[in-house]
Amino acid sequence: MILKEAYRYQNFLTNLISSAQTYLGNGLFVMTTTQKHMKSKANPEATDDNLEVPKSYNVDFTPTQLVDFLMDAIQEKQKLSDAIAEAKKNTEIDLDSSYAMNKTKQSLAKVFKTMAGRKATETEKQGRDYRFNVNQEQVAYTYTIKEVTKLDYDRNVVKALAKKLAKETDEVSTKLDQLELTTLVDFEQKYDMNDTLEDIVVK
Repeated sequence: MILKEAYRYQNFLTNLISSAQTYLGNGLFVMTTTQKHMKSKANPEATDDNLEVPKSYNVDFTPTQLVDFLMDAIQEKQKLSDAIAEAKKNTEIDLDSSYAMNKTKQSLAKVFKTMAGRKATETEKQGRDYRFNVNQEQVAYTYTIKEVTKLDYDRNVVKALAKKLAKETDEVSTKLDQLELTTLVDFEQKYDMNDTLEDIVVK
């Protein structure tokens, strides 16, 4: 399979494992409650009943089946991870560091773009204070407040940096996409990605 498919299968396995773990972490799924209705103690003519409380989950697999599946799925994911790591050794650029740096640069470009979009502003609003009039009485008066907000950086500089980083990350993203489509991973998948967790476990 190609690297892109391997990544997709890896995500599929991660989701399957997570779903199975959620089931096993719920006491209502992994435990059975039985009620014994001891009617005969209160009514000698009645018979006792043993009733199993219905579970709220409508699935065809058991906790034991899920445990077995999880151990198998973990092995499958480990083999896939090893195969992906081996395939990455033959790429012309280091994929992991390229992904990480591209993500960092994209985040930084977003910050610079936001900064480049800011503008200096000048506004006026009314202030209020008090003074004494000729009769020595305290009276309120209003006055104009001129508020000037300026940029503490050069917009043109950060705008240019945002463009520079965007261009770099676009080029790397294109390269990474090409490598995902051309890098072969020596691995044969066990599960069908069109199947649900229940489909796989009860097979």
